[in-house]
Amino acid sequence: MRIVFLLYMCMLAPEIGFGQSFTFSGTVKNEEGNALPFVSISLNNTKYETASEADGTFRLLNIPAGNYKLVVSHAGFKTFEKEIKISGSDMVGDLILIADAKDLDTVLIKAEKQSRVQEMRPITISSVEVKNVVSQNVLITDIIDRLSGVRIRRSSSLGEPSDISINGLRGNAVRVYIDGLPMEFIYPNFDISTLPIGNLKRIDVYKGVLPVDVGTDALGGGINLVTEQKSYNSLRASYNVGSYNTHLGDFALGLANKKNYFVHVTGAVNYSDNSYGMDARIFEDGNRIKRIKRFHDQYKIFFGGVTVGTHSKLWADELKFSVNVSGGNKELQNGARVSGTAFGEARYKAENLTAVLKYEKSFWKQRALFSTAANYSNQTLNYVDTTRNVYSWSGKVIGRKQSPGEYYEANSDTYIHGWINRSSFTFKISPDHKLLFSNLYARQKLTGIDYLEADPMQDYLRIPQYLAKNVAGAQYEGLFLNRLTFSAAIKRYDYMLDGAENNTFELVKKKDGIWGWNTAMKYDIAEGIFTRASVEKGYLIPQFAQFVGNGADIVRNTDLLPESSDNLNIGVVISKPVSKILNIATNINGFYRSQHDIIFIGNGVIRRYDNADQVRTLGVEGDLALTFKNAFSLKTNLTFLRKTFTKMKLAESQFLVGTDFPNNPNFYGNSEFSWQKQGLLKTDDRFRAYLFYNYIAPFNHITVGKGNSIKNTPEAYVPVQHRLDAGFSYKFAERGLTASLNVINVFNAKLFDNYLVPRAGTNFNVKLIYEVSGF
Repeated sequence: MRIVFLLYMCMLAPEIGFGQSFTFSGTVKNEEGNALPFVSISLNNTKYETASEADGTFRLLNIPAGNYKLVVSHAGFKTFEKEIKISGSDMVGDLILIADAKDLDTVLIKAEKQSRVQEMRPITISSVEVKNVVSQNVLITDIIDRLSGVRIRRSSSLGEPSDISINGLRGNAVRVYIDGLPMEFIYPNFDISTLPIGNLKRIDVYKGVLPVDVGTDALGGGINLVTEQKSYNSLRASYNVGSYNTHLGDFALGLANKKNYFVHVTGAVNYSDNSYGMDARIFEDGNRIKRIKRFHDQYKIFFGGVTVGTHSKLWADELKFSVNVSGGNKELQNGARVSGTAFGEARYKAENLTAVLKYEKSFWKQRALFSTAANYSNQTLNYVDTTRNVYSWSGKVIGRKQSPGEYYEANSDTYIHGWINRSSFTFKISPDHKLLFSNLYARQKLTGIDYLEADPMQDYLRIPQYLAKNVAGAQYEGLFLNRLTFSAAIKRYDYMLDGAENNTFELVKKKDGIWGWNTAMKYDIAEGIFTRASVEKGYLIPQFAQFVGNGADIVRNTDLLPESSDNLNIGVVISKPVSKILNIATNINGFYRSQHDIIFIGNGVIRRYDNADQVRTLGVEGDLALTFKNAFSLKTNLTFLRKTFTKMKLAESQFLVGTDFPNNPNFYGNSEFSWQKQGLLKTDDRFRAYLFYNYIAPFNHITVGKGNSIKNTPEAYVPVQHRLDAGFSYKFAERGLTASLNVINVFNAKLFDNYLVPRAGTNFNVKLIYEVSGF
């Protein structure tokens, strides 16, 4: 049977029942008794909906007592409807769907997914259901980098940091969140690419405005990683093996009982030699360029976690406590750029312990919802860089330095303690109007030991440093005339710095607060067609090191101001069937960013961070998705933007006004063509094959004047890049097993990213995913 999932718009839950919530579960099968996966199960005119698992089982959670209409629908089958009464946590018998032969190829089932709900909001969001792309992608950043308006620049070295750009805003201006909590306080020195992909349910990319219950001091965009927490028995495990001795494995085991208590155990291990080939100048061979394999670039990390909790209780919709441990190490091969010599000994090691307590409860017949999450993290970062050896890209020692250190001399431990609490309260004034209040408090304590400093009294790392942020917000959202959705929010940003300047050890204290705001509107022109617009005044609080310096050539500046940005998004979305066998979806979004008080570091011998330049970004992004007979799919997106300097503080930099901001691609796009076939070997098996193409136009990786171009100064530009990937996957439904093969950079094109650092040539990976539930 062919399965077609398109759109199903959930309505607001009616005011039914009061008090205790219950669970409704069962199994969906066909007339032959075979389990049916991906069946849409919902309670009519409520928010309660789900889809059946691979074994046909389903669960609807946190349902108030009352009378409902159960609706079960699936492409090629007659819709099943039945009046039911919820008065306890019930498990129904098998639900049997009857085949409807005449509609087998043409029935369109509207099954709304949460990612689709996100993308239909007044603010601009791209949302991805991870289970749909996990067999094709290895890293979280691989998934995000395929979205319009988003560029993630990183080398092919696993464990290297990622430079994230959303609609032209990049670096610290883009915040990453895990279930709404800021990642920089949970995993201070971990990169988003290092987090395991297997435990994620959804990735939401906010392009501009962030809701008050997610955002903090993001300047103009954010990424929220939504983890998956199943409250029934389930097991998921995956293993990936790839080129350069790369291995990635993860598992998630969930166990639950009839009293709604559950335990969830997860684990992940990543390892790579990162020994991909690249062109480099070999010093001992007359500085001639040769093809070499990267050395001293090994990376490994592990994650482990346990969650215990309960749900659907009179006193809690959900209560859970999680403990996660992680650790790993990375050998450093080069800095931000590839220079004449390589790093051969510098390395770092990190260990992290995180504990999270989350509580959620609805009140007043589901009209009010209170949720709170508290997090504590303790991380140790060990960095060693003491060698005097100078290494060639061949891996040979070619000399000795007068002073130690390949990047900068260090042998230190840094201890980072973080505390976070986010509490939110949502109140439905009526089915079409609601208020949201949220407050996030985050605090970090930084201490450490410098093993190269003989006198503890002269060890700056031993002085406790504190940085605290509090971001409070209130947001209103309402629906008018069944067509116009309007939202508005106000935010208060407060921060406090308490520590010492790292040259003089002089005590430093700074406290300040600012107001921000945003508003958004969405107008439904017709079914599946709407326009939307949003405006925001966003702020970015400086980092701790930008306030106090680095203890060497960068001095303190406690007068530093937060960066700000005026953000505007306006766009149109079309998503509707053209016919019974063809569906089209397109999204065109224009954006404007005006950044002020950009934090800038000078070029003198003694430097400090200052508020200096102003930058403007204008751009447009668009994507198009075509689906034919639920078999052939074409997805493509393009982004064009121009990010230029509009004001420079330094007199000697005035020539840069009007020029392109460096290391910022201006034109790029992706296209993916896929074909899938259900029942290739057995009825519910699924085969999928794809081709993926990525294009990036040339861009300057350093500052250039108005007269510069790739023709007259090619060394200042990253050349045009064409990349083609290909792969296929096969899902054995009865066995719960999915196998995939992916070939990256099929034609071995020369690729670069982030300050002209080379990326890998043709490489392969094979992935196995095993899933089972309901045992």
